[in-house]
Amino acid sequence: MNEYRRSSHDCVPTDHPAPQPHPPGDGETCKPLPETTPPKLEPPEKCPPPDHCCECPTPPGSTPNCLEELLAKQGADIAAGDHAKDFQKDLTTLLAAAKDAATKYTRDTYERLVDDWVKQDAAIAELIRKLVCAVPCWRCILDCYVCPLLNDLHHAEKVLYDDGKLYTTLNDIQDLEYWLTRDKAAKQRTFDRIDSVMKAWGAPAESIQKVLAANKTAIELANSSIGTQPGKSIYSVFFQIIPLHLAIAPPAGSNWTTKIDENFTKFCECDKGTPDNCCGPDVGEWSLRQRLIPPQAYLVDPSHYFMLICCLVENRYAPAKDALAKVTAELAAVTSRIANLKKQLEDGLKNFGQTADGAIPSVIDCCKYEKEDDHGHGHGSSQSS
Repeated sequence: MNEYRRSSHDCVPTDHPAPQPHPPGDGETCKPLPETTPPKLEPPEKCPPPDHCCECPTPPGSTPNCLEELLAKQGADIAAGDHAKDFQKDLTTLLAAAKDAATKYTRDTYERLVDDWVKQDAAIAELIRKLVCAVPCWRCILDCYVCPLLNDLHHAEKVLYDDGKLYTTLNDIQDLEYWLTRDKAAKQRTFDRIDSVMKAWGAPAESIQKVLAANKTAIELANSSIGTQPGKSIYSVFFQIIPLHLAIAPPAGSNWTTKIDENFTKFCECDKGTPDNCCGPDVGEWSLRQRLIPPQAYLVDPSHYFMLICCLVENRYAPAKDALAKVTAELAAVTSRIANLKKQLEDGLKNFGQTADGAIPSVIDCCKYEKEDDHGHGHGSSQSS
């Protein structure tokens, strides 16, 4: 308890400011998105050849199944071609949106928004001072009542996805289908995350203004609730107001540094993400706390806006969309092949007598099926008789 009382008197922290967004990048530090390759599905062992005494005709090199597999592959190729067309449309839409956003995210707008953010930063720092002075055990409240809820969600996600790990061996083609299904789901989550960031940057001026307005109302409400409903103020400040305020902050290294100490952002330590901010915005695996608020555009200099957008499109959005399209096509091809194999089994058993009867020649010359030994003598049923 003494620790909280001591921290409550440190009302204007400056030595250790809370983390602010990363400066926009040009993509040079972006590492490629991780690629996944399914384990190799080894073909089943072939049946042993007929008895060495028999000379069987060479079987045909392919069967009707090869046509079905070609159709499945063609379906995957068509899907890839459709993906290329769709992506071209996406790029056109993204470019139009970025150009429109740039006309609204002007220098004057940017400076006004920064000025509003700086004033709000001071107001939030003062709100924190009042709150921790009134409720010095604020961290205990979070540790005892809020963080366990996040820990339960963290455990559920771990059980559900196991950090995206996939098994490394296959026993049959249905294992491959399930591997690709899991891989597709992971790539879908990655693309959706990056896509949501792209959309957040589609209108930075409007979205930043909305956050400032929402936080203004929330700050007033939290101030008025400290004495009567301190629990609501604690949750509002630490899980809504501060995260949103820092999400739209000018990037680290700019002329503006928050007055909010990082101590007020470090709790629920079990909840961690895997940042990927080579372009500036974090498009990596987000912590659960990050996911409690939607992705936000932040106060970058307008001259860096297109650099940031181009970096995201080239290094994250396009590769993620390509990877998703590729695994979708691969999964469709494998699913089609499984359907063909099941049909082959079903039809093969149903028509086996007719198929086998048609495979046997109507005129049988046993000499054709006899192998000669090293002395040129035939071995087979005709000789034994």
